[in-house]
Amino acid sequence: MSKENVILIDYDAPDDWEFHKAIEKTTGTKWTVYKAVSNENHGGILQKLIRYAKYFLTPIKIAKNRNNYDKVLAWQQFYGLILAFYFRLMHVKESPEIVILTFIYMPKKSLIGKIYDKFMRYIVTSGYIKYFVVFSESEKRRYADYFDIPESQFIFETLGYEDKTKDVPRLESADFYLAAGRSNRDYKFLTEAWGKRKEKLEIICDTLNSKSVRENIKILTNCHDDDFFRELSKCRAVIVPLENTHISSGQLVIIQAMMYGKPVIVTENETVTDYIDSGRTGLVIKKTEKDLSDSITALTDKKYYEEISAAERSQYESKFSVYAMGTAIGKLLN
Repeated sequence: MSKENVILIDYDAPDDWEFHKAIEKTTGTKWTVYKAVSNENHGGILQKLIRYAKYFLTPIKIAKNRNNYDKVLAWQQFYGLILAFYFRLMHVKESPEIVILTFIYMPKKSLIGKIYDKFMRYIVTSGYIKYFVVFSESEKRRYADYFDIPESQFIFETLGYEDKTKDVPRLESADFYLAAGRSNRDYKFLTEAWGKRKEKLEIICDTLNSKSVRENIKILTNCHDDDFFRELSKCRAVIVPLENTHISSGQLVIIQAMMYGKPVIVTENETVTDYIDSGRTGLVIKKTEKDLSDSITALTDKKYYEEISAAERSQYESKFSVYAMGTAIGKLLN
């Protein structure tokens, strides 16, 4: 009896998912997509508990039937990490090959953070995970040093995303700027820097307090899926203000902006240069009010705006599509 290969994801990917097609074509083998949606629960405490519960419950089926699986690709990192945790806890001798597709870790100084750190070390050093895929080159050595495991276990591949412009077409740019995402964002800087500006700013973040902001700043806390892409499709440009300069973050929104040809302005971070050629496919700036203002002024030049827009879309198609990502990961799995 042949063993099964499975991709564990946390959102409702389409049945004709391009990533899945690329994986099967590149590996020459059949892969089953197991959907366990958990990425919608980011609101209150109850929603977070439900999400965390899914992280632990979803891998149980794989753990119980581990002899039926050859390879497990964890698009949602916690599905693969918790699976490795179960294997180590049970002292499993034979297990499927686990590849973590989106490994991100940020140490925290609180008591809970210290407990979480021990938990993560127990998993990462378990020996049950073959590769940790990271989305920036700088993370490989940093994680290898932090967890004291070989750097060869960390593989850098660029993130990819399915083309949504077919479902939600690109519209002519409106008069507002857009910021979106929750991980490692510095919205305090952005809202304060926007204090003297007249342009409209829209921030999409389901964990942000919408009180005490200026009239020209609109915060949307319940804007997901196609509603988000509709806002993205009509904004003038996208701003990604990052807090920690070492943490891998912001790539998803950057790629989504490129997908729609919306010029993206990102504050300096070790990871963004793997995705943006500053001045050509976006603008990487210092996190100052002056640099933000200068970048917005630069985009008022119509010719320059259109050049960046076209270059972004071209780069998305060649490098950041979900099919391109699936092809790269497929080669890793071979």
